[in-house]
Amino acid sequence: MPGEQLAGVLRAQTIYNVNVGVLGHVDSGKTSLVAALSTQLSTAALDKNPQSKERGITLDLGFSSFSLPLPESLAALDADVLQFTLVDCPGHASLIRTVIGGAQIIDLMMLVVDVTKGIQAQTAECLVVGEIATQRLLVVLNKVDLLPEAERPKLVARARRRLSQTLAATKFAACPMVAVAAKAGGGEGVVRAGAVGVDELVAALVALVPAAPRRPGGPFLLAVDHCFAMRGQGTVLTGTVLAGSLQVGGMLELPEQRIAKKVKSMQVFRRPVSACQQGDRVGVCVAGLDASCMERGLACAPGSVPTFRAAVAAVEKVRFYTGALPSRGRVHVTVGHTTQGAEAQYFGLPEGDGQDPAAALNALLHRVGQLAVREHAPGFDFGRDYAYQEQLHGLEGRPRSGLRLPGAPPESASSAAAPHYGPQWVLLCFHNPVTAPQDALVIGSRLETDAASAACRLAFYGRLVALVDAPDSPGALAKLRLFRLKARTGSTERVAPDGRSAICKGMFKRDTDISRFAGLKVVTAAGEIGAIEGSFGKSGKFKVAFPDGVQPPAPGANQLTLTFKRYVYDLGKKMVQ
Repeated sequence: MPGEQLAGVLRAQTIYNVNVGVLGHVDSGKTSLVAALSTQLSTAALDKNPQSKERGITLDLGFSSFSLPLPESLAALDADVLQFTLVDCPGHASLIRTVIGGAQIIDLMMLVVDVTKGIQAQTAECLVVGEIATQRLLVVLNKVDLLPEAERPKLVARARRRLSQTLAATKFAACPMVAVAAKAGGGEGVVRAGAVGVDELVAALVALVPAAPRRPGGPFLLAVDHCFAMRGQGTVLTGTVLAGSLQVGGMLELPEQRIAKKVKSMQVFRRPVSACQQGDRVGVCVAGLDASCMERGLACAPGSVPTFRAAVAAVEKVRFYTGALPSRGRVHVTVGHTTQGAEAQYFGLPEGDGQDPAAALNALLHRVGQLAVREHAPGFDFGRDYAYQEQLHGLEGRPRSGLRLPGAPPESASSAAAPHYGPQWVLLCFHNPVTAPQDALVIGSRLETDAASAACRLAFYGRLVALVDAPDSPGALAKLRLFRLKARTGSTERVAPDGRSAICKGMFKRDTDISRFAGLKVVTAAGEIGAIEGSFGKSGKFKVAFPDGVQPPAPGANQLTLTFKRYVYDLGKKMVQ
């Protein structure tokens, strides 16, 4: 049954909705493709925005849908109709904030590529968004009608090979590809009758739909993308249900505004419904809400979404990002439904807790899977130590410091030279309060980079794993056991006749309070371990006790090393070994 005929009987049937993100470089033909597929239009669909029409590009998320009878292969979904909601995302470089916001609401993704141009600058950023948002990708080679007819099969095959090479380094290796001409012959308007390959495209989308039904759980959460008033009805919030379920008559909170309202009615693409659940595209009508107080944001079950100023996130660096990400640097962070500036402090596991290179790649792939938006966020342990990092590292791993605490087991030469591999985190201190779920998706970017350049601006992604209260107050961050390894060197001046102590120098200045270092262990060039007892005179010399004895150092080998941890957020600046 065609989609147009099906629309009249949907009211009495149950619908299973799948949200499909449509992403690609500007002018790749995304909106024309959406128009060729869609039978029902929603807010801002097909560039209704006057500025979109004026500039000829998509400026905001657009929503439309098409439906078909549920295939037998998806009978486990327990529905009559399979509906695809198409989320048309902007392709222009300056609108990446909008694209990132759309990443959180999609189940699978269509990456639209102009077959005459191949991979372009924003195509790489769209791939990053896809890896973050979904496990399922369909590549659409659009505008095949612009290829010379005699050479078309050969040119399409070449485009497939090149795209396969690009995708081989992502989790979308061997993903399906379909060649289409959404607007055959080009020109203005949409000529559905002339579209090529649309039936094959729909079949490929159906094949990507998981056969297992969703299990809506947790508090209700709605990503709101439009808000408008309806005379005599109230205010309508349209968006996509990210989690949980909601019924007419239930309470809905706007957490940023701290407003709670009772739900009067709901619609799904103009069809009244009594309830909605995870995955649904819905319009929720409430009374007594000023539509101007919200354009885009979150609505939720009352009390379920917190507001905070700082948080810890488990993150990975985007492989296409080529710049450095130094600690204490400023980044743009998209979390919840907002993007704002934050100071980033990166950290990881201590060197002894890393992974060997052979296991590092598999561990990385596992972590990437955990960080995806549909998975449960990994936990975070405030009770363990973490190592300060000068920057966030990618596949190259973290260079080893070369420092070891006294008594630490020695490393082999090969291990000492190999990079450290392991999970990484970031402490984000936001410039303004943020309202978002406690396990929200996080995307860090450098949006100040020239949008016209070919460089990828998406820098890292991950999930919130812990919130931090009042980060500006003294001691608020002390529970984060983040340390830096410090080292001081000196020399042995002379060893006592009994071989149990030594007078040392060169490690401290004349005015240093050496009593603060009492009890800390030092190591000689020969590997002998002693403990600092206190100062010797007033010139910065100090005495070290060696319970197991110490030999007079050989000429040129009298170096003494003090290595210790200093916790970054400890107000007392204690030194620990």
